[in-house]
Amino acid sequence: MKSKIMLIAAVLGLAISFSGHAKLAGKNVVLVHGFQNGDLPNPPSVSKQKQNANAYWSSYWASRAEAVLYWSSADRVTGNIKDSIRSQIKTLEANRTCASGCVFVTHSTGDLVTRDALTRLGQWGVNSNNFKVLAVLDIAGAGGGTELADVAYNVAVGSGIINSAQKAAINLFLGFSPNSSNIGVLNDLRPAVARNTGLASNSTPRLRFVGAGDQYLRVTKGFIKGYDDSVVPFHSACGSRYSGDYESCSSSIRTNGQLKSSRAPSSLYPYHYPILMGDDTDHSEAIGNSRSGDYATIVNDRTFGGVRVDFNDYTERKWWSWWTKVRLVRNGSNKSMSANIYDTLNN
Repeated sequence: MKSKIMLIAAVLGLAISFSGHAKLAGKNVVLVHGFQNGDLPNPPSVSKQKQNANAYWSSYWASRAEAVLYWSSADRVTGNIKDSIRSQIKTLEANRTCASGCVFVTHSTGDLVTRDALTRLGQWGVNSNNFKVLAVLDIAGAGGGTELADVAYNVAVGSGIINSAQKAAINLFLGFSPNSSNIGVLNDLRPAVARNTGLASNSTPRLRFVGAGDQYLRVTKGFIKGYDDSVVPFHSACGSRYSGDYESCSSSIRTNGQLKSSRAPSSLYPYHYPILMGDDTDHSEAIGNSRSGDYATIVNDRTFGGVRVDFNDYTERKWWSWWTKVRLVRNGSNKSMSANIYDTLNN
C-alpha cells in the first residue's frame, strides 16, 4: 500500500513539475485574461477571481503557462485592476519568475490591462534585472476599445436614444441589462477612453493575432466599426493608432489571405505588429482549441524580443479567388489559432 502511495505521489509530482514549467520559446509564459461579464452584477472575491482566471484559459493556454494573472471586470483599469496587477507583478519579481524574460499572452481587455501595467513598472519600482517582458502576444486585443462598450454605457446610463436592437445586442453580449452601477471596466473599453489609457513610452513588442469570425448570432456586429470578431473591431485588435472602418490589418492582404488592396490602418501604435488574421475566428475561439478555418500571415520571418515568428506560409493562386494570389499558413486550418501560435513560436 505504501509503495502504491509513493508511486501515485511521484506521478503527481511529475505532473506538477511539467505543468509548472511550461515554456514558449524557452521562456516562461504569463497569461492576462480579458473581460468577464459575470463579474459586473456579482463582483468576485480575490479567490473567485483566481478561480475565474484559471477557468478562462482552461481550453488551451492554462497548461502552457507558468503564471495566470487575475483581476475583476467590476473594477477600473487605472483603479483596483492596476493595484491588483501591481501586486502580482511584484510577486513575479520577488520570485524571479521573469528574471530571464517572460512572454505575456493576453486576450481581449487583457491587452489594455497589460499595456497600462507595462508603462507603470518604473513607478512601481520593479527591478528590470528580476522582471523582464520580452514580448506580448495580444490575441483579439481590445487595446483600442470597442464600440460595444459605448452601446453598453449608453444603455446603462440611459444616454441618448436607445433602441430595442441595441438593448438586445447588449443583453446577449453581457447576459443581463446593465445599469450605471455595474459596468466596471466597460467604462475603460469605450474607444475614447481606451485610446487615452496606458500610452506612455514602452518598447515591449506587441504581437497581434486577429479574428473576423461570427459570434452572438452576429447581432453585435452592426454596432462595431469596420471588421471585427463580434466583440473587438480591427482598429483595436490590429493595434491601430486611430479608430477607423478597417477590413484588414494590412493594406496589401485580406483576412482570407487574398493579396489584394484592403482598407487598413495607416499607422499603428509604436511596437505593435499584426502577425496573423483568421477570417473565421471569433472572439472566444481565438484562445480555445477549436479549429476555425485558414490563417493569413501579415508579418512573418522576424524575431521580436527573442521570440521567432516563422509561420510555414505559402503563396499560390486559388480558384475561389479568381486565380489571384493567396497567402496562408500551410495546413493552418488543422489547428486552432492558439495552437498555430504556440506550435510556431515555441521553437
